[in-house]
Amino acid sequence: MKSEIKKLDKSEIEITIELSEMELTPYLIKAAEKLSQDNKIEGFRPGKAPYEIIKQRFGEGAIMNEAVDDIISKTYYQVLKENEIVTIGAPEIKVEKMAPGNPFVYKAKVAVLPKIKLGDYKSIKLERKKIEVKEEQVEKVIAEIIKLRAKETLVERVAKYGDRLEIDFDVFLDKVPIENGKQAKYPITIGESRFIPGFEEQLTGMKAGETKEFELKFPEKYYEKSLAGKTCEFKVVCKGVYEIELPKLDDEFAKMVSGGKFATVKEMKDSILKNLEEEERVKQDQILELEMLDKIVNVSEFEDIPVVLLHNEKHRMLHELEENVTNQGFKFEDYLMSIKKTTEELENEFTPQAEKRVKTSIIAREIYQEQKIEVTEDEVDLEVEKLMVAYQNNSEARQQLETETYKDYLRNMIGNRKVIEYLKGIIVKD
Repeated sequence: MKSEIKKLDKSEIEITIELSEMELTPYLIKAAEKLSQDNKIEGFRPGKAPYEIIKQRFGEGAIMNEAVDDIISKTYYQVLKENEIVTIGAPEIKVEKMAPGNPFVYKAKVAVLPKIKLGDYKSIKLERKKIEVKEEQVEKVIAEIIKLRAKETLVERVAKYGDRLEIDFDVFLDKVPIENGKQAKYPITIGESRFIPGFEEQLTGMKAGETKEFELKFPEKYYEKSLAGKTCEFKVVCKGVYEIELPKLDDEFAKMVSGGKFATVKEMKDSILKNLEEEERVKQDQILELEMLDKIVNVSEFEDIPVVLLHNEKHRMLHELEENVTNQGFKFEDYLMSIKKTTEELENEFTPQAEKRVKTSIIAREIYQEQKIEVTEDEVDLEVEKLMVAYQNNSEARQQLETETYKDYLRNMIGNRKVIEYLKGIIVKD
């Protein structure tokens, strides 16, 4: 078998493969047997008719057509393996010569993993910042816990600071109702500053059943651009006023909210402090990892990134965004309408970030091989066991965990994790 590899633009190659008549023989015999198996030939059991009889019955062209897929499948991957070529996506196949009594020639055009020249990443140094959690952060968490245990009582009086109100309201711009500007039974607590400045103050003094109309200016940097800096009219109907009674912060409260885990308020605060420090440590680790990988990308040289790789990454990013939006209880179509963009426009905006993510993946793979990092089957099996416990009530998911495809995904995930830990070990200073 002869093969010739030609390098094209955009990290693509064209492989020309030629098989002689002799090399074709086993494939043709196998194809003839398949034709004999699928078609009844008088006087012979299925699959047992001699080659010459099959050739006479169906013709050499039919046998060749039956053999084509098998020929290409076997020889294409053989050439990739012999030349250690890592391809991306399916090849574009074009048969150049296919005639009885002649060599079989075809071309395969395919994208390949771009080559990379790693920069001196070992000289990159980053310093981990000291973890500092302020007392105000702990107090904020305590306040949220207290609020969750608050007692609400419907009262027949005017609303004051600290009360929770249930309201219906409409928003108008130049006397015209704005999109999504109507809300019913909207809960709002005076003093939490969760709406535009001045709105909660207008609610002070209202009683259940009362209606109030007023004007307010939206902030100049309001997220909804069509309303930013605009003065709108508001019509509010108070449906109910609720007095909020907060529990007293003492040792009994600490015992109650922790199920007896904490005996004192101090123990509860110490635990919250520890958790906040861990959250900050995780957040800082994520920032350091991104900064570290960005710096390695910047000092390294890449061949052109294949279009298929960028397309796949942008599609993955779009799917991640859609999943995030739907997990928050919103429809992705509504989200797109709110930002006035199509999926195609979003994918185009993702291009720079997608290219960076692709380069990061290529770097991780290169360092994985360079440092001879390994992922053992025991490590994969351990990861599967953990997931099996997490999905113990989901038989479909458990079945998926056992597939070789998912295990390959886990191998890559564990390998990337090891690469990150290796890099942090030589780049990040504690």
